[in-house]
Amino acid sequence: MQQGSSNAIVVTIVPATPAPERTVGDVIIGSLAIVGVLLLLALLLGIAVAGLRYAWNRWHPPDDDHMPPVSPYLGR
Repeated sequence: MQQGSSNAIVVTIVPATPAPERTVGDVIIGSLAIVGVLLLLALLLGIAVAGLRYAWNRWHPPDDDHMPPVSPYLGR
């Protein structure tokens, strides 16, 4: 029996610079930063939607809708 071939090439890739180590504090600070950004986006979106609803109600007051009243007692 033959052993392995002698012309096999083994390549080991070594990164040019080692990756910086992350501590638990780094992970917590990163997660708090993501939560802060999401909170800020939610706040800005909420303010924008509230502003649009306010403007819509100023341009189209509820009195202009002329919707019939919905009540279970009207049909009796």
